Amino acid sequence: MALALWLAPLGLAKTYLVPIEGEIDPALAVFVGQALARAEAEGASGVAFLINTPGGRVDAAIKISDRILESPLPTLAVVKNAFSAGALIALSAEQVAMLPGSEIGAALPVQVIPGVKYEAADRKIVSALKGKFRAVAEARGRPAKIAEAMVDPEIELEGLTPKGEPLTLSAAKAVELGVADFEAGTLSEALKKAGFSPETVRIEPGARVRAARFLTSSTVAAVLLAVGVLGLVIEALTPGFGLPGTIGLVALSLYFLGGYLAGMSGVLEVLLFLGGVLLLLAEIFVIPGFGVAGIGGIAAILASIYFTFGDQTLYVASLAVLIVAAGLLLAVRLLPRTRTGRALVLESAIAGEAPPEAKLRPLEGAIGKALTPLRPAGVAQFGERKVDVVAEGEFIEKGSTVRVVRVEGVRVVVRKEE
Repeated sequence: MALALWLAPLGLAKTYLVPIEGEIDPALAVFVGQALARAEAEGASGVAFLINTPGGRVDAAIKISDRILESPLPTLAVVKNAFSAGALIALSAEQVAMLPGSEIGAALPVQVIPGVKYEAADRKIVSALKGKFRAVAEARGRPAKIAEAMVDPEIELEGLTPKGEPLTLSAAKAVELGVADFEAGTLSEALKKAGFSPETVRIEPGARVRAARFLTSSTVAAVLLAVGVLGLVIEALTPGFGLPGTIGLVALSLYFLGGYLAGMSGVLEVLLFLGGVLLLLAEIFVIPGFGVAGIGGIAAILASIYFTFGDQTLYVASLAVLIVAAGLLLAVRLLPRTRTGRALVLESAIAGEAPPEAKLRPLEGAIGKALTPLRPAGVAQFGERKVDVVAEGEFIEKGSTVRVVRVEGVRVVVRKEE
């Protein structure tokens, strides 16, 4: 720090530029920490954060805020847009510059459910985040009440915001109220007004951070999770191991890889998830009905997602469930009717090669017994003959009486007979 202060007047030290763009996530928090460590080690004269974000995860924003507050280097937030969690990061810098058309605020924490509009988080969460905004504002000598109003819509400030809406400030208003220090037309102007060196070094996220940010974005993670579960479920319902299982394993590998790269998940989260999947498979194929194993499996999977995604768990889990439900519906309705789908179901007799269609046609209307659970594929016996069959419309338990409703090539379709 002393070296940086000595070199700055000579024009030898440089300002390090750190972009904070897009969704605030744990991978971004790792990047900001690494960037500050590099700037401090290399004797930067100051660090300017270029902020343009709609917000994101509160826990990641708090980590970034704490790291900025701890840095011994002069810090400047150059704001294009700093909404929600981004507002906390901006307030953490020693100086705040507002660019043309910029805004800051709207930091009410929300819960997002796909298909349902945003809902405000629990009052305890709002209170905790409001306290953090107040503490950061006080640490930087900014108006604490205005910082609190960005979070809590119950705070009414006359002439600024009506009760029921979190506070958002334009560039001019932010400067007028002391939330920001000045307006600037460009980055260069902002650096000059803040007294920072015009010589700059821009630090960009590396390939690892970019990959982690993409894989752990809430929507991408939900899709990977859903595809992984869907692939394993379809694989479990079909013979052998093929394309659905491979796709499922690849998707889940990417899901956990993103969490690992971002420092969000480790061995515990992986074990919880795999244990939950095994319990659900045991519930489906081994244990009749739905009981402790099924509930435990769901709880373990949700715990794994929560430990990984924190306050975004509801969004990730609900979106994944919707995708899985839609995928299973399509698989049940469409897959058995396609050539590919017929290749995925049991269509060969236990004794060996599949009998020709002519030998299966006489089975139409025959009544027999399910030798295995039909979910939907399995084996049924008609007289002395064991045949691979596919249930129509519902899963059929082992031992149930079944009737052949039609024969499609070498595909025997049965229905439960009361």
